[in-house]
Amino acid sequence: MRVLHVLNGLHAAGIEALALQLIRHAPPGVENLLLNTDRSQQAIAPAIQQLQQQGHLSSFREWSRCDGLRLAWRSFRLCRQQRPSALLIYPCNRPMLWLALGARLASVQRLAVHLGNPAPPEQRSLWQRLLRWFQRLGVVAVPCTNAIATSLHPLPKGLRLGAVIPNGCDTQVIAQQAAISRQQRPPSDRQRIIMVARLDPIKDQATLLQAFAAIAPRHPDWDLWLVGDGCDRDRLESLAQSLGLNPATIFLGRSSEIPTLLGKADLFAFSTTAAEGFGIALIEAMAAGLPIVASNVPACREVLLEGQAGLLVPPGDRFAWQQTLDRLLSDPAERQHWAQQATAIAPTYDIQHTVQQWYQRLQA
Repeated sequence: MRVLHVLNGLHAAGIEALALQLIRHAPPGVENLLLNTDRSQQAIAPAIQQLQQQGHLSSFREWSRCDGLRLAWRSFRLCRQQRPSALLIYPCNRPMLWLALGARLASVQRLAVHLGNPAPPEQRSLWQRLLRWFQRLGVVAVPCTNAIATSLHPLPKGLRLGAVIPNGCDTQVIAQQAAISRQQRPPSDRQRIIMVARLDPIKDQATLLQAFAAIAPRHPDWDLWLVGDGCDRDRLESLAQSLGLNPATIFLGRSSEIPTLLGKADLFAFSTTAAEGFGIALIEAMAAGLPIVASNVPACREVLLEGQAGLLVPPGDRFAWQQTLDRLLSDPAERQHWAQQATAIAPTYDIQHTVQQWYQRLQA
């Protein structure tokens, strides 16, 4: 089976991480091709080069951004040349309809699009129309959480979604790398709260910053790390400074060494909004054996099994976050309890389960 994976830019975000994992862990007999439809975005270019060097990618193409008939024509020509038997589109948006049209005209038989975020209530009908057009082109829409599927309900007559396929990560590798990093920490090392996420409006680092600033004087041996980059960085750095925090010690920027950083931390915080789709960072933290506290939004509730794998806190409620963090930072035994819970549940999200379900979907 030849699978063409489609990304719209090499961003350092969830769908790109999923694509890397599915390509790296593809089962025997699968040949993977990758198309980037926006070459201006190159954040994970080194990871793509590594996949090529390791023989996981037989073809990698990049285009300048385009839309409409030009995108359909490019897609048609590429699919005629490469002859993929299946197409997996990671971004679910209108331009990808044109790409799917070109693939169908080139006789690609099996097409799927990944649904990575819930539909905002005020845009539900718009999303439903988009998915109906994908369905008319023979593209199966596959959500990564039940929360995303539910956000589209009630479905209009005739519109169908594929079965939910949860995202995954290489839990064993993350656990090993985090353990090595943890063992290398000096006895006098400071303790740390860490959040790994893009700095964009879907997340809510602001609430975490406010909560941490309120409790920092009572916990002078604790630091906060925010790993990631994005359009909200300037605003968040200004907020941190106004709260009396030092942005230089908090904002670590984008990193390709996430397991190592997780091993240097003692608590994982994931402050986000109802627009959260899955939160791959949550399952990476689980694999690393960290206690987790997260916003009580549909995606986090689902990933954390209704609070079995981590504490859930009302989203945007800085006082609730403040109280929860204050308690956890003061209670090593409770942190250990939640670390054990996360470690026990992490194998549920191993990438092999995700890989098996996705490639079965693409063979159906």
